[in-house]
Amino acid sequence: MVAEYITLDCLATQLSEIKHQHFSGHVLLRSSSGIEWCLYVYLGRILYATGGSHPIRRWVRNSAISGVDVSIAEDLQARIDALTNISALTLAELNSCWEYYLLVNWAKQGRINRNALIKQIQTTIVEVLFDIIQAESVSYQQMAQEQLSPQLTLIDIDRAFGLAIQQQQQWQQAGLTQMLPDRSISIAVETEFQRIVSPSAYKALRFVLNGQHSMREIAVKARKSPVAIGQSFRSHLESGILSLVDLPDFTSPVQSKYPHGSRPPLIICIDDSPFVCDRLEQIFQQEGYQFISVMDSLKAIPIVIAKKPQLIFLDLVMPNANGYEICSRLRKIGTFQHTPIVILTGNDGVIDRVRAKVVGATDYVTKPVQAELVLEIAQKYLTPVPAN
Repeated sequence: MVAEYITLDCLATQLSEIKHQHFSGHVLLRSSSGIEWCLYVYLGRILYATGGSHPIRRWVRNSAISGVDVSIAEDLQARIDALTNISALTLAELNSCWEYYLLVNWAKQGRINRNALIKQIQTTIVEVLFDIIQAESVSYQQMAQEQLSPQLTLIDIDRAFGLAIQQQQQWQQAGLTQMLPDRSISIAVETEFQRIVSPSAYKALRFVLNGQHSMREIAVKARKSPVAIGQSFRSHLESGILSLVDLPDFTSPVQSKYPHGSRPPLIICIDDSPFVCDRLEQIFQQEGYQFISVMDSLKAIPIVIAKKPQLIFLDLVMPNANGYEICSRLRKIGTFQHTPIVILTGNDGVIDRVRAKVVGATDYVTKPVQAELVLEIAQKYLTPVPAN
């Protein structure tokens, strides 16, 4: 069927027709902003749904709720690699809907029980339909293609769409129409936010309201609904004390940036600040890089020699041994004469930059750490490493 542009008022009718026609195949939907979703249908009922702005984050979040931890990129990649070996699935099949085939494998292994499996599939479908409803309009295309197999469960289309409509109405009634639950919240005016919340609340919230967690992810951590999270922070968002931030999805474990037979490069951060190390670890592991942090400067050089990283982030000001000394000593070791060493510092002074160059630093980054900047540096200096 040729793609047809429809209003959301027509969407419920179209889905009901699918049910009555006992249609089997894929339903592809696309918003005016270019976001795409796919509903997998069997005999008029939904097998699975995916797509949107955060398909990988959704998968990680809903899997954790079901009791299966896939919180880091390497773990998810390993599970996909194992699935490919066990099931002899092609890359095309995995690209089609790797999440579903992973659920099939988990069910066979007993890693997830039947009730949790059905709940995860239904939660995912309703969430996808909610996001589709949030769009102003969508293009609609039915495609009679080969089905996902085996059929783990079949969800009634009308019921799932009704639940999504109910959630969307609750979202509107709470005054959250202009917000998207896949966006993150960041503290925009820190001094004002500290003034209006208690010290204990600020201590807890500053690690959540850091622009790295979607409202849906915050809701799971707080064991509340996304509506409740939106309501809690709405007044602060409207006043400008907090701000909404677009949040990128995790890297797909199937469409890997690393060719077959290679492994992701290793990055080491030498910094005595746990906050900086944790922040860089979060940024790089979400992108599939290997990462090690070293907070004791006296242990830095032995660890670097043992691990042989492809990129080093190095703090300037540390107790016992500063960044200049460590950089200079590494450059005297043949293995690390050309390894990119990026200086981290809170001081953007010309003298520091010149001195960093003198001791052999490759690049220079000022704190606080910005995800886009450090990822650009990683892409600039790193290439996949052949597997041993």
